[in-house]
Amino acid sequence: MFLENLKEAVTSIFSNKMRSLLTMLGIIIGISSVIIITTIGGSIQSTLTATLNSLGGNTVSAYVEARYPETDEEWETWIYPDMEDTDYVSQEMIDGLIAAYPDEIRGIAAQSYLGGGQIKDDADPDNYANVTVYGITPEYLDYMKLDMHAGRSLTAADNAGMKRVCLIADTMAAHYFGEKDPIGEQISVLTGEGTFYELVIVGVYRYNQAMFGQVDTSVAEKDRFTDVMIPLQTSFKLQGAERTGYDYFNLLLTPLADVEQATAHIIEYFDEIYADNKDFHIYAYNMQSDLGMINTVLNVITVAVSGIAAISLIVGGVGVMNIMLVSITERTREIGVRMALGAKRRTIRMQFVIEAIVLCLIGGVIGILIGIGIGGLLGMVAGFVIQNMYAEYSSYIIMEVHPSATAIMLSLFFSMLTGVFFGYYPANKASKMEVIDALRYE
Repeated sequence: MFLENLKEAVTSIFSNKMRSLLTMLGIIIGISSVIIITTIGGSIQSTLTATLNSLGGNTVSAYVEARYPETDEEWETWIYPDMEDTDYVSQEMIDGLIAAYPDEIRGIAAQSYLGGGQIKDDADPDNYANVTVYGITPEYLDYMKLDMHAGRSLTAADNAGMKRVCLIADTMAAHYFGEKDPIGEQISVLTGEGTFYELVIVGVYRYNQAMFGQVDTSVAEKDRFTDVMIPLQTSFKLQGAERTGYDYFNLLLTPLADVEQATAHIIEYFDEIYADNKDFHIYAYNMQSDLGMINTVLNVITVAVSGIAAISLIVGGVGVMNIMLVSITERTREIGVRMALGAKRRTIRMQFVIEAIVLCLIGGVIGILIGIGIGGLLGMVAGFVIQNMYAEYSSYIIMEVHPSATAIMLSLFFSMLTGVFFGYYPANKASKMEVIDALRYE
């Protein structure tokens, strides 16, 4: 009986193709809108997650923070304490942390600004380069996703020995040294304060526009500032700082480390070390918490906009009810004949309910296919825009565009539900017809 009703429903729908298509239009628009919106929302979410994880999601940031007063009375007399060398995080502490959790932590990335200045060629006064000098740990290049162009990177031995070695950008090496190999060359950086820093070049890194910013072509190549990187401990020594430790740093995690668990271990480790420090403690956090908040906001927006788009399903449902009432009126004599031949009222009711469900399901499937197609097209457009307008960032943006399987299943379910809800009234009306009246209908 069910298969007969299904066959009858399909035959009735396809016998009036244009009318059926116009009836399904509201369903198609509603379902396709929901699929497109959820695809965009889910793609933004997954792209953002994958991109941020590739840029620093597998790191834990930490810094030395003052212990703030807990009462209003203490706040009135409290003064931010000055940091002494013992308040900083020492390399010994970091080594102990790595030794305690070797499966989670693999290094520390830290940076310290030394100063801006200029490199000049004594033999050619017109040949110069503007630079900004930073002290870094050896892992900092890995953290910044920088690749070596020539020579070697900085090492732990360079840092521990406070060696006056440096890395320069390939763009700076090209215009300052020309065809000459810069590795092993000595440069003198004259800072704005009049201080000279003598450094030996041991490596050349590739200038990364995504990390340092797009090159300003309105400024001449020799007038652009690039970063010169030296060992962090060397920078402390050159600026005459009494400190040797870190006040802000990023801990690099192993690929398989759980970020939340590693963060908890880091906090626990430093809480024990700083337990007797009355002025300072270590605050650690990771990007996952910020990412979680962003994803929550995106989910709320996606659900809200999808709900608004789904209102068109109501419009489509009203259209289904309307066309079913018209269909029943046109087929009144047919209904009377079937009832005269012994068809029960529930059989008549089921016939038209199934017809409404099939009508909505076909519209739902068409809407899903259109939504998937438009979602994929928007993904291609976004990829094209990134590759052509933001090429310097394209290698860091991990684009993930895919429709939501949950949204597809829910769309099919609500398509059927719409058919049942808006098809029941016309079907019930058809089942309550009187046989004599139906047979006499012209």
